[in-house]
Formats: sequence, structure tokens, C-alpha cells
Amino acid sequence: MRAADLARLNEPYPDGQEPTETDARAALGVNLPRWSSLETEIFNDFVEQQPYGIGWWAPAPGTSRRILIADQLSCCLASVGGNMIEAALHWLEYLDASDRDSARFAHAVKLLPGGPVIDPPRPRCTSEQFAPDLVRMHQAGLIRTIASALDCLAGVITGVAALAQSILKVDFKQARTVLAGIDGAASAGAAAQADFATQLENAITAAGPQGWLDWTVDFRNMLVHRGRRIELGQYLPMTPILLGPDGKPALRARRVSHLPRDPGRSDIEVFIDTPWNMVLHEEEARTLQGVMNSTVLLLERAAVHLLNLWQWRRAHPSDLCQPADQWKNGPSKVSSGFNGYAPGSLTLSPSMGMMHPITSRRFRAAAIDDASRPQWATFE
Repeated sequence: MRAADLARLNEPYPDGQEPTETDARAALGVNLPRWSSLETEIFNDFVEQQPYGIGWWAPAPGTSRRILIADQLSCCLASVGGNMIEAALHWLEYLDASDRDSARFAHAVKLLPGGPVIDPPRPRCTSEQFAPDLVRMHQAGLIRTIASALDCLAGVITGVAALAQSILKVDFKQARTVLAGIDGAASAGAAAQADFATQLENAITAAGPQGWLDWTVDFRNMLVHRGRRIELGQYLPMTPILLGPDGKPALRARRVSHLPRDPGRSDIEVFIDTPWNMVLHEEEARTLQGVMNSTVLLLERAAVHLLNLWQWRRAHPSDLCQPADQWKNGPSKVSSGFNGYAPGSLTLSPSMGMMHPITSRRFRAAAIDDASRPQWATFE
């Protein structure tokens, strides 16, 4: 991390202040006050006794499903903020790694009698050889966590908008597709869902330039599922210009990269069309920061509409019931069978422990504390 960023994050909290995740997100530049309000509003509706889960959903969709769906909704709400923290940390580490890697190439451009030539320095050690990989690692980490935040947003949308699909497996594209297919004229609940669908699409449009969301998802899919695209970049003059001993400007360069314009396509496909239009004509860092800013804007706008929909549903619980399809088969029993690489080498069998008050309330609202767990045998 760059020294200035590290110093800023190392500034002590005021005496007596209990730091919150909201404080941490604000310091990292991903403040989400409206999202935090949505989290609080929904979590306050958890009940720690019968009917369990989100109390005003009862009797839908059955006690076991109500618990499972409500708890997954809570997890998705928290994971949005957690993923944005990770994205912001990747961003700060990316800036540091990019600066250090670029500094190695400050004198890579040389002016010879026949004109300028590029003579990149030879790596002096393993860490220098892998310096570009550190840049790529944090670039990819940022995009992956942004995409994870969007998929967790899809889980929140599924829970709040009562969409008839799995809340555990939904992704953002799927949630938008389901919303787009709702007939708002079918009922008051469907009208509320359709209104939210329009508001969400408007929020996506307002959060960034045309195609920003599709580009982000395509880039994430390329990084995770497909072969990496060719990287293109250029050397630009470094400012301020310094003078050498002879009084003439000294050549110093910085290396900048460009991200692919169509990450959903292959290198050959884009080379067939317009090779020099295969990348975005802006610095990689500007694109990554723009994606982060757009995601924060989308989350904050979506939080407002989700909160309004949640409050409407709470006031009209019979108009839009929580569907059982969000957890079709009840609690799963299937295990992967994996027991680790050295089973039994370090056992965990605590007689006491500590947990966050939020986790404690989650467990009581899910009837999995020692006193309540036997009731699961009776839940429908």
C-alpha cells in the first residue's frame, strides 16, 4: 500500500469511539449509508421466537424456509458491504503495485540518433519479475469482489422483492431477467415488483456510462472462466519534466495499460474487426476507479428503492408473500464428503466461545441455539 494511504488508514480513532464497519468503509472511500440503513431495517424485523425468521412473513413460506431465506437475506446484505471493503483494499494495493512496477520502466525509453527506442530493464530479482503479476492480481481481485457484491445484491433483491427463484444461487443477471418478466398488472404485489424493476434499471443507467455494468460482468467472467486477453499499453512522458546535467530535458516515462473494450470476445475476434479499437482509450486505473464509483452509486440508489419496497410489503404482507421456491427443498443434508488434508490434526470442540451480537441474534432467530434447536424436527 502507498505510504500516504497507509498513513491515512493508520490514523487512530478518537478516544472512546467504538469503530463500526461504516467507519471503515467511509475511510476506504466506499461509504454506503443508505445500504447500512437497509441492513438495519431488515435485521430489526428478525424475531427470536415463534414464528422465527422475518416475523411478518408468517405463515409463508413455512417455518424452516422462512428461517433459511431470512438468514440468507441477512448474509447477502452484510456481504455486499464486505465485498466493497475488499474491492477498496484491492484498489489501494493495485495503486501501490502499479506505481512500483511503472517506476522500473522510468528510463525504458531512450533517444538514439535513429530515433526513440524502447529498452525495458531486465528484472534484477524474482520480485521484480513478478511485479506485473501483482498488478494483475489486485486488478482481478477488485473486479471479482465488485461482481460478488452485485451477486449478493441479487440475493437481497430476491429476498426483498419476493422473487420466485433460489435466493442461495441467484446472480445479478438472473435477478434482472426475472424482474423484467413480471406482469405489473397481475396484482398489487406484482405492480410493486414491476415498479422496483423499473427503478433498478434506472439506477443502473444513472450509475455510469452506457454499458458499464455489462462490461464489468464480462470482464469478471473473462478473468474467472476464460483465457486472459492480450494486454496492451504504452509509455507516456512522466511529469514534471526534469533537466539533465546538460540542461536538456531528461527522458522519463511511465508505463500505462489499457483494459479490453469487449472482454466477452476473444483476441482474434476483435483483431478481425478493428485492432486498435480493441481496448478502452483511457488508463486502466481510470476504468477501475470508475467501476468502483458506479457500483457504489448503484448500491446506494438500489438501497433506497429496496427499503421502500420492504416497508410497503411490511404494511401489506398479504399482497406479496415470500415464495417457497426461494428454498425449494428445505434444509440440505448433502455433504461433499471432504474432511480436510489432515483430518483430526487440529480438533475444534469448544466448551465456550464468543460471537458478535448480530450473529447471536441470527442464531436465535433461526432457532439453532441449544434450547430451541429441537423444534426443527417439527418445522414444516
